[in-house]
Amino acid sequence: MTEGERALADSVTVRDVAKHAEVSIGTVSRVLNNRSNVNEEIRQRVFKAATELGYFGLRRQGSQAGASAQVLGEIGFLLILSHAEQDKGGLIDPFWAHILQGAEREAQKSNIKVTYRWLGRLTDPADLRLHKIYEMRLGGFLLVGSQEPEIVRAIYEMQTPLVLVDTHIPKMPVDSVLSDNFEGAKEAVEYLISEGHRQIAFIGGPALPDAPYTTKVYTVEWRSMGYRKALENAGISLDYELIESSNLVADGGYEACKRLLAKKRPFSAIFCANDPTAIGTLKALREEGLRVPEDVSVVGFDDDLAEHFGLTTVRVNKEEMGAVAVRTLIDRAADMHAPPVAITLDVELIKRDSVGPYTPAS
Repeated sequence: MTEGERALADSVTVRDVAKHAEVSIGTVSRVLNNRSNVNEEIRQRVFKAATELGYFGLRRQGSQAGASAQVLGEIGFLLILSHAEQDKGGLIDPFWAHILQGAEREAQKSNIKVTYRWLGRLTDPADLRLHKIYEMRLGGFLLVGSQEPEIVRAIYEMQTPLVLVDTHIPKMPVDSVLSDNFEGAKEAVEYLISEGHRQIAFIGGPALPDAPYTTKVYTVEWRSMGYRKALENAGISLDYELIESSNLVADGGYEACKRLLAKKRPFSAIFCANDPTAIGTLKALREEGLRVPEDVSVVGFDDDLAEHFGLTTVRVNKEEMGAVAVRTLIDRAADMHAPPVAITLDVELIKRDSVGPYTPAS
């Protein structure tokens, strides 16, 4: 953002927002102060107008905007979900909880407070989420899970330190911390191939409307590419009939596996995009009278509760991901003009009882 654009954004007033939204100044005030006596359609109109005018952009801590170094006293751990997983009364999925735990431990070393906030799903209005972020008035942000480019860009233009965690947005100059999704998936499928499996199904994440074999979740798409690369390296043709999408929770894995079975397409192994999907898959196979691993081998990803199911999986060092994200945020706050970094953490294949050698059907 240029100096001229900064000056323009900083000059935006409540009166300007009211005029743009075609409402009264009082209505804008009630919306921006989270009063309950405002129609939802009006509320969204005001948020949209404020965003378009740049009202949120540089109004948080004006003295810090554009500074080359910033002090982090309190940071936000902001989670956005792209699928059916829900925030259950403040409780979060173990995968995210472990990342949060790692972030909190690392932050304590520098006397930094971490505030967790679930910001909903990608289907929720972006303007509403941006307003929530603005209202938190924190020194920096860890944006965790799938993120919209417009939200990330808005925070970036606020000159607020931020790090993307378990996601990445290509061509956007922000730091990110991920696990090695591609190599982890590739190693998992190579293990299945080494056990003699050649008809290997894949249950991925939610698909794009115009690309049914491409998922909208960045990390899961890289796992899909690792699956495909392993097949290609082994000279195994990709069978699209053996690919199903899911919402990345156990119920979705269950339904996806049921759809695979209904196709009557033979397969001897299933690679699942994450452990909840794999756990749902195990249930569906069991209901069909199929034994794991004697009839079908199953592999998951993340190592969440997988040990309790004897599930072979790819372990993600979730606590370290959170810790590295905090260290990266601290480095970013110290030098807002340094080149962005994308950090990829190694993963580990954990072999348990859900994979066995391929046995031809009798």
